[in-house]
Amino acid sequence: MRKLSDSFLSDLASDDGLLHAILERVKQDHTLMLAVRSDYINIYYRGGNLMRIEENKSGSYRCNFNTSYNQTGFPLPELPEVVESVADVAAWVGSFPQIKQVMDIWFSSSEKSEREFQQLIARENNFSNIANASEYFISDIEFADSELHARFDMLAVRWLATQRRTGANCRPALIEVKYGDGALGGTAGMKKHLEDMDQLIADRDRYAAVLETTKCQFDQLDQLGLLRFRHSARETEVSLDPDDKPEVIFVLANHNPRSSKLASILNDPEVLKYGRSDRFDLRFFVAGFAGYGFHARCMLDLDVFRKLL
Repeated sequence: MRKLSDSFLSDLASDDGLLHAILERVKQDHTLMLAVRSDYINIYYRGGNLMRIEENKSGSYRCNFNTSYNQTGFPLPELPEVVESVADVAAWVGSFPQIKQVMDIWFSSSEKSEREFQQLIARENNFSNIANASEYFISDIEFADSELHARFDMLAVRWLATQRRTGANCRPALIEVKYGDGALGGTAGMKKHLEDMDQLIADRDRYAAVLETTKCQFDQLDQLGLLRFRHSARETEVSLDPDDKPEVIFVLANHNPRSSKLASILNDPEVLKYGRSDRFDLRFFVAGFAGYGFHARCMLDLDVFRKLL
């Protein structure tokens, strides 16, 4: 289960918390995203890991930037590996423009468009000025848990706009993003993802653990003020029931309409069978005109999506 300790959460959320300046920086800079892990958090920029902050037992924090991004030897300030003072935090926050520049240079030659697209989706649905209208809140991107043998591009909570008075009718959504037709097939293609998701959901213990993580992440992002939606006057708590069928959603970014590859995959009997799955509802995202906002009406089932294609 990915859940920060109370002390970690307080150091981020409280005005006088040690890490509060980092949270405020994330809120003020929509190119950044904070992701909740277990005893650490990631700060993402363009889908890449700008900063990892891990809690130490002493009440301090261990911070690092992945220097493998800096392949050009761009000069970076010396930053404290152990953060235990406001000055240490200020040094890290002040270095963000330089770290971003290093990452921009790396991305220019090592494109990671799919991860950048994931972060854009999370921002639009969680924290943009249209987030309250969204019906899907992204709890995590690049989810990977070796113990659960689970890996997803995004985890989300589907919470319909008409049901915000209670969190009892929420449903989980497991999302895979495919950027360009080259990502549709192969060992990490759509068919393999469907097989893996079907096996995970069939394993009730593993699946329940994923749902528990999703709920904890959602709750803590909400506590940190990183989900922008109109809260009910009475307190509501989101719940995810393992007995409810989840949605498995594919976001197919920049499909080439002249290519027959997608149609060929969707007409494969081994893919078609998942359109009638007893374990999950297969959906394909189609944008509401241009944009990344997720709404139930934008999620088409396999039959409708094939006709559209």
